[in-house]
Amino acid sequence: MIRQIELGEPAAVLRELGKDRRLTGYGGANFGMPPGLMEPDGDPIVPTERFFLRSNGPVPVVDAGTWALTVGGHVERPISLSLADLRAMERRSYAAVLECAGNGRTFFDPVPEGTPWRYDAAGNARWSGVPLAAVLDLAWVRDGAVDLVAQGADMPGMRRGLPVAIARDPDTLLVLEMNGAPLTVGHGAPVRLLVPGWAGIASTKWLVGIEVLDRAFDGFWNADNYVVWSAAGEPLRPVQEMPVKAVVSTPTDGATVAAGPVRIAGYAWSGYGAIRRVEVSVDGGETWSDVAFRGEGRRAWVRWETSWEAAPSKTETETVILARATDERGLRQPMVAAWNPKGYQQNGVQRVRVRVRVEG
Repeated sequence: MIRQIELGEPAAVLRELGKDRRLTGYGGANFGMPPGLMEPDGDPIVPTERFFLRSNGPVPVVDAGTWALTVGGHVERPISLSLADLRAMERRSYAAVLECAGNGRTFFDPVPEGTPWRYDAAGNARWSGVPLAAVLDLAWVRDGAVDLVAQGADMPGMRRGLPVAIARDPDTLLVLEMNGAPLTVGHGAPVRLLVPGWAGIASTKWLVGIEVLDRAFDGFWNADNYVVWSAAGEPLRPVQEMPVKAVVSTPTDGATVAAGPVRIAGYAWSGYGAIRRVEVSVDGGETWSDVAFRGEGRRAWVRWETSWEAAPSKTETETVILARATDERGLRQPMVAAWNPKGYQQNGVQRVRVRVRVEG
């Protein structure tokens, strides 16, 4: 019997899961990390206790001693691996962003239904684990395999399909460690899937099973709930890679700043690859300037920063700060993202309004 975390009062849930009390609660085990929590640290890696949490159902506490991963279906050799088996295999480690498909949902107009995430459902961590391809090789996947279905321990219906070609990417991991320590309960202990670049729903937590199929998986989490639908109710595309975006972590929207040098900073990433350019505008988009950034690896986000000289004034003035990113494929953020009724993949350019304090 797997014990479940009691999802009651947010402060109590945060304590039990070892999370920072400053995270924003959205009900259940859903907590956002405001980008401002990364200030003034400025480190591209988000500490585990600050990393956002997204759970579609209960949070199970899985016994590592009895945990096993079964791999079956369209394979020649069904297998079951213990945690010790997995730990004995060769590992891969890298930094990567994990982002909820609905991150930024509240910046659509009108605001769609769903968890009202701001830009607080994304984080960048160092992950370490066994490439999923190595485990699939042990099971001898048959020719004609199309999708594999990952099974989470949180609920029987938590089954999410993934194309076999993506499953075999060297960066698709069975994660054992996050930020140099074993996975915590909230982040899918003892083992989770990580599909870098794709929306978080692909990275099944509390992983206990993999079924290989010779057809496309048409379950709820693939064919209904994580699909971009049109306003007319027609399916447009599945939610897969997350689009390029930049967010401003300082100053915050609505802040009042003093005349003189003002630090503007934030983060940028893309599910399609490395960031190649970050631009900032301090005049509402009339002009743009390139800014410096730093990061570690093409799966990770970059930290960018610049300075703006706020002019003194005898009356209160408002400035609109914008930031946009371009990735290695040449994909650049749109000023306004295409609206959809589930509020997925919002990457319109963020508008941060600040007031310059009256001089004297």
